[in-house]
Amino acid sequence: MQAVVTNASVTGCLELGEVADPVADSNEAVIAVSAFSLNRGELRRAEAAPAGRQIGWDLVGVVKTAARNGSGPGEGRRVVGFSRRMLGWAQYVALPTTDFAVIPDAVSDNDAATLPVAGLTALYALERCERLLGSRVLVTGASGGVGYFACQLARLMGARVTAQLRRPDFEDMVRATGVDEVVISAGGSGFAEHGKFRSIIDGVGGQALAKLLSQLDDSGRAILYGVSAGAEATLAVRDLMLTGDGRIEGFYLYRETEIESAAKGLDRLLGLLADGRLTTHVPVTGNWEAIGETAARLIGRDFAGKAVLTTLYQSSQLLTLMAGFHEL
Repeated sequence: MQAVVTNASVTGCLELGEVADPVADSNEAVIAVSAFSLNRGELRRAEAAPAGRQIGWDLVGVVKTAARNGSGPGEGRRVVGFSRRMLGWAQYVALPTTDFAVIPDAVSDNDAATLPVAGLTALYALERCERLLGSRVLVTGASGGVGYFACQLARLMGARVTAQLRRPDFEDMVRATGVDEVVISAGGSGFAEHGKFRSIIDGVGGQALAKLLSQLDDSGRAILYGVSAGAEATLAVRDLMLTGDGRIEGFYLYRETEIESAAKGLDRLLGLLADGRLTTHVPVTGNWEAIGETAARLIGRDFAGKAVLTTLYQSSQLLTLMAGFHEL
């Protein structure tokens, strides 16, 4: 079958290649993939990976073969999944039934495809925080996939949300999520006048994070899920001491989905999308033949939000599978 594979010598370090078909365990369904969304995390891994390695976390498709143990949805169901083995950008993928959820009719493939990494990270990071109702939350990198969802979910949880952006280009997009404040700051300065925050959801890292930690409120909690501005920060220990029992916590999605399965989290997010309480921002779409160019644009921060690409199975073969399901 065809799949997206790594190649450091091409644009974006990714291209289409031939790989072996997946072999499913008894608790896994085989999914015919129709679309997927890109994340910076997997693209950074692609840059350092040996040639020919498969990649991809987020995917949408139709169940081609249900799990042999009887768990999960049956053949023909439209689903969104999280490939923890990073094999998702392919014609077919075998996934444990705990790692994907059925997509409601009211939710499009493109919208569903944005949820696994970005949506689950935002959801579970915020749920690590306590007593958000009426509290102040800072979301850094608010124009990115995780940040965009975190702004909306924090609002739904009753928080007063401040969004941080490095540049003003995407301010209108972020304000449309209903945030209370937007602060344009590349280096983490300019927050003192905005007061303290009960929670900081940070995907930026670097020295900007070092400055933001001084804005953590008493007993506040900073959840760190990314390092887009740098993997190291100088910690001002005294600032943290003055918060009382304030905390800095690392976030790792793989571990979080062991506490609550990706299937359950995705089902919750899909419900919010179907109800219109959560929105996506997908400015870039196309065919997966454009994977290298799209990856390069995402790494280069040419656009905010998410990019979604369709596979071969957005065409006649996927339609045939769906038609067969509806005839049952």
